[in-house]
Amino acid sequence: MIKVYSYEGTNEEECRMKCYDELDVYDNEIITKEYEEDNLYKIDVVKKSEVESFIEEFLTDITNKMNIQTRISIMEDDDIYNVKLNSKKNAILIGKDGRTLTALQVLLRQVIRNMCKMNIKVNLDVSNYKSRQDKNFEYEIKQIINEVMKTKVDTTLDPMNSYKRRIVHTIASNYYNIETESIGEEPNRQTIIKYVEK
Repeated sequence: MIKVYSYEGTNEEECRMKCYDELDVYDNEIITKEYEEDNLYKIDVVKKSEVESFIEEFLTDITNKMNIQTRISIMEDDDIYNVKLNSKKNAILIGKDGRTLTALQVLLRQVIRNMCKMNIKVNLDVSNYKSRQDKNFEYEIKQIINEVMKTKVDTTLDPMNSYKRRIVHTIASNYYNIETESIGEEPNRQTIIKYVEK
């Protein structure tokens, strides 16, 4: 379980001081959600260590039910949990086109969100599958951008999820004459890569 601790006061500093005193933690050991309600400043807090423990317990439980012995490693960086799974049955954990892996990630994120009402980012990977997929995707996007720069003709990419769209925007931001724009509604949201004279 991830416990949510709530504090209120007249300002952020007062709330944080109450949190630090009661939980005996430093700022880099917690994740917070701040908001104002009834003219009071409020802060909800979860301990990073509890989030990490929950992720490990949750994934161990699920993979045990799948009869798969799994090694789990978790690295937290800037409030993002990068979780790597390794087993002798990685293909089962990944699934066709990564669908099982995606489903596990969505399920884990949703359970955490329901438990603590915070959008805690968790990236799940099995045997660097997603890393390899991302590298291939990045290579394809760079090829498309180079083509757009050469021809000066805009290209609309196939619909993709927000994670992949973010990769496209990030890569495109490194090119001087290239801009990107996302259009449409989920799940058919697309990204346009545009050549812009500057």
